[in-house]
Amino acid sequence: MSSRYRGLYLRALAPEGPLSLGADDLRHVRTALAADDGDTGDDGPELPSLIEEAGRWSAQENARFRTVLATPAPGPAEPEQQEILRRILRNCAPLALSAGAWLQWIPAPGNSETEPVLTVLSLYASDVGAGRPLADRGSEYRALLRGHGIVEETPGVRLASSEYVEGFSFRLPALLLAMSRRPVAFLPEILGADLCLRTVGLIPPLAAALGAGDYEGVDPAALDLGGARPGTAASGRELSLAATRAYLEDRHALEGPAGGEAATRRLLGGFRWAQREIRVWSERLRHEVVLSQHPDYGVWRLIHARARQAAVYHSRFKLAGRPLSEWFADVDAGPRPFLRALAKSPLVRPGKPDASPLLGRLIGPKGPMFRIFTEEEIATLHRWIALLPEPGSVLHPLPGTDSVTHQDLHGAQESWHTQGSDLAAESARAAPLPPAPPRLLTTAAARTAYRALLGREDSAELRAFAHAYATRWLARSRYAMDRAPEQLPARWDPENGLREWLARAHDRHAESFQRGEAALPTRAELIDSTLQLAPLIMIDGGWLQGFTDYQHASSRSGHFLFRTYWDELGNGEPELNHPRIYRALLRDMGIDLPPTASREFSAWTGFRDESFAMPAFWLSVSRFPETFMPEILGLNLAMELSGVGGSYRDARVALRHHGFSTQFVDLHNTIDNVATGHSAWAADAIDAYLADLPAVLGPGQQDAVWDRIRVGHRSLNPPGGTAAELYATLRGRRAHRTRRPTRTSRI
Repeated sequence: MSSRYRGLYLRALAPEGPLSLGADDLRHVRTALAADDGDTGDDGPELPSLIEEAGRWSAQENARFRTVLATPAPGPAEPEQQEILRRILRNCAPLALSAGAWLQWIPAPGNSETEPVLTVLSLYASDVGAGRPLADRGSEYRALLRGHGIVEETPGVRLASSEYVEGFSFRLPALLLAMSRRPVAFLPEILGADLCLRTVGLIPPLAAALGAGDYEGVDPAALDLGGARPGTAASGRELSLAATRAYLEDRHALEGPAGGEAATRRLLGGFRWAQREIRVWSERLRHEVVLSQHPDYGVWRLIHARARQAAVYHSRFKLAGRPLSEWFADVDAGPRPFLRALAKSPLVRPGKPDASPLLGRLIGPKGPMFRIFTEEEIATLHRWIALLPEPGSVLHPLPGTDSVTHQDLHGAQESWHTQGSDLAAESARAAPLPPAPPRLLTTAAARTAYRALLGREDSAELRAFAHAYATRWLARSRYAMDRAPEQLPARWDPENGLREWLARAHDRHAESFQRGEAALPTRAELIDSTLQLAPLIMIDGGWLQGFTDYQHASSRSGHFLFRTYWDELGNGEPELNHPRIYRALLRDMGIDLPPTASREFSAWTGFRDESFAMPAFWLSVSRFPETFMPEILGLNLAMELSGVGGSYRDARVALRHHGFSTQFVDLHNTIDNVATGHSAWAADAIDAYLADLPAVLGPGQQDAVWDRIRVGHRSLNPPGGTAAELYATLRGRRAHRTRRPTRTSRI
């Protein structure tokens, strides 16, 4: 059971690996949600009662943890207290390092106009510190872990395989992350669980640890899921409650009373489920902390963790008449015989750790066990030997914890045991699918795929289509690139970056406008061109949807892209949402389009097939934020710069001439500006990415990555014609024969 949640946690972490969540995983999530032991009624007062109950439990559990931490343990107080606090911090890590990540895939291009999603996005943006690098809640917790010398500070294999983190500590975050990759299936449950966790606030074990330890420079409020973040007036609790209310009102409006009642039941079920999960986890961790105060506990965990490797090397040394390798091979028999034999062996001098050979010549620079133990493990062995009675039983008395026995220590083993190699395999399972064979991807196919690509959930067929479509589009964009006008320079300048190039490009746009090169369209031409852009504009920012993933949204380069995405959708304010503004412009022109995610929208007869070609590329490439990160960086720069100073001003003239609102183009001409707007952020994202690249991939990689960025930049306006199509076909066939899609490391 322990390894199940560790493995699920890893699979659900992968930004490009949702297909690795198999049917068994999803059944397991549904089974966990269904195990609701509370009332499933949907009366109005129930949510306030649940909120009150969760807040009361949090305060009471905090007090219980404080009592446990105040109980004196044998041995030097300071080292023992630090060890216990580190144990708490490590076991809070799987949840705290991904705090808020369960919301990551709720926003999608197909729902980005709706008030519930915009409210969720505001909450999520506060979680990831939108606009600031490494400002997510998880980064705050990483700083806390680093301050205590804890190396398992990054979600991934190292954390999931850590022998210091209990298996049960992965259950709740694993299930939440799995749900986040299936937001359509689990949306009300996610919102209910989120509200519960925001109500609990600073999780009780962590609250007690912060109150008991020396954490200078750490603001507990920054780790409180229910608190406010810098730059956000509303608290996490307030935003979460607003999101649940908006969702329930929306369900009621769309589906009537019956739909609203069903949504309420599911949301309340998600709240109760999260409350039960956090309660069970906290109680188990509290029991673990009590056990850890027993002097034998830490050393037995260490023996158990090293047994598999140690059994290979200790066949000649005898312990109580048995080869030590046999003792290691038989650790599942329990701690009492092993610890008793070790305490009586020549390796240990009870009460005298500094004189014990185990901590002297054996682990010294010339000893056979040099560097086998970490400093933390040596401290554990030191304390155990120091507290051994001389002579007598190795079962130490522990005031206030008479119920702790070696049977308790034995019974705790299941949660520790993990196979690192198995977990590495779980991570590998999350790799993207191989590309589909190159094929002719027509504009008619793009129209058909558009609606399916609007959501975040995938099938193997849809993922293969998206990869093939993006790959072919990018291959066509590479054709004759060096002869194309107004492209990025052949080499990136590490000293000056892209800001000077950006300024020159903006000057060219302005000069073109001043020369009056754009002809004024007729009213009919203007309306038609505005309509044909709708499939694109209604997913404004869609090329960046992959950067809502928690691991990218606040990274050094990715935070620029998430901030841009959030800005395109109005920063949570419906009246500033770009798709909504564009929809209002179309209504002003006499066109009332169906909802973007509806079948009627993609089937609208007023759209031409080719109007879906670029949107399908945006939605396809965005599904691979790691595989195609350089190309997305280039595309983002091209998109944000495309109209600033030139075509937006031309469009404004045409709209005003025919009596239509200019809000959409006015807004873009300002927020996309090259000094402080989206164009500047796009250039800065590329510069930050390339500047950090040598430290990640080694020297000599920048030119190849820059070449990919240039291709992405040109992909906004790729060449057409038979020659470009033939080039893309031949290049695609070669790529399919030689390699799988590769990921560029996150920075």
